[in-house]
Amino acid sequence: MLSRDANSLYWLSRYIERAENLARLVDVKRYDALDSGRSSAESDDLAWDTLMRVTCTDEHCESFKTGDQKEDVGSFITLSESNPDSIRQCISNARENGRMVRDQISEEIWLELNRLHLFLRSREARNLWTRRPDAFCKEVVDFCLLFNGLIDSTILHNEGWRFVQIGKYLERADKTTRVLDMLALVEHTDRLQIASALRSCSGFSAFRYEFKGDFNMENAVDFLLFSQSFPRSVRYCLRQLDRQLHGISGTPEDGFSNEAERLTGSLLARMNYSSVESVWAQGLRDYVDSLQTQFNKIGQEIFEIYVLLPQEFRGVVKEDAWQVQWQQQQ
Repeated sequence: MLSRDANSLYWLSRYIERAENLARLVDVKRYDALDSGRSSAESDDLAWDTLMRVTCTDEHCESFKTGDQKEDVGSFITLSESNPDSIRQCISNARENGRMVRDQISEEIWLELNRLHLFLRSREARNLWTRRPDAFCKEVVDFCLLFNGLIDSTILHNEGWRFVQIGKYLERADKTTRVLDMLALVEHTDRLQIASALRSCSGFSAFRYEFKGDFNMENAVDFLLFSQSFPRSVRYCLRQLDRQLHGISGTPEDGFSNEAERLTGSLLARMNYSSVESVWAQGLRDYVDSLQTQFNKIGQEIFEIYVLLPQEFRGVVKEDAWQVQWQQQQ
């Protein structure tokens, strides 16, 4: 398929997944702030600052540093036009990418995507956020779940579908590590913070089923990193990413034909032969940072192999405008 179509389908999926994860994170942070009467204003502000740090939005938030920190930051992450990674901007970018591949997606997908895009730009969305932030977040999450269902049931499972899956699972793995990063930034974690991390990944019920109520930090990290059956664990996402990359190239899964497959396969093997003890030995923060670095390298290789097509553009300067734009989006 055309490289520009692959690029648009990849980013359509990544932006949808990013919006869903941001909505979950904001919803959980607000719930915790309301639920924990023992939390001080300073600790609430620190929790929101931590969220901005791990999602890399803190540098864009200088104009929101005054006034009521909780409300300002929540609005900045959800509906701000000045935040390039707000939920509103993510859906807008997803719609633009969907428009570029209108012939590759179904009518149902386009109608739902367009509906949410128009809703987020309306006064109704801002009023809903002001009156019922939980309902606002639910609206976004419900759309993203519907989008994934429509992708699986209304379009051909061809190369285009595989690029959608690649974008989804790479973004999902990255966001799961960022949830773990929030735990790593806390000096002393308690049950509330562990439960918040699991709810941010929609994994609270699945965790309780798998670990039978053995509720501690070690089990939570083990679950979010190494679970073979939870669809938001890093290991599960990497396995799906590896499968889709090999499906596009037609290479057997026990080998590789390009650098993206090699990096993904080696990282998956590392996850398969690691345990939570190796995470503690390295340090949770360092372990998570190393994973995020690898995800960025995999994304860059996907760009160079399937979008930039370096074999057809030999002599092109590496840091061209297109490559810089890709890196900024990632």
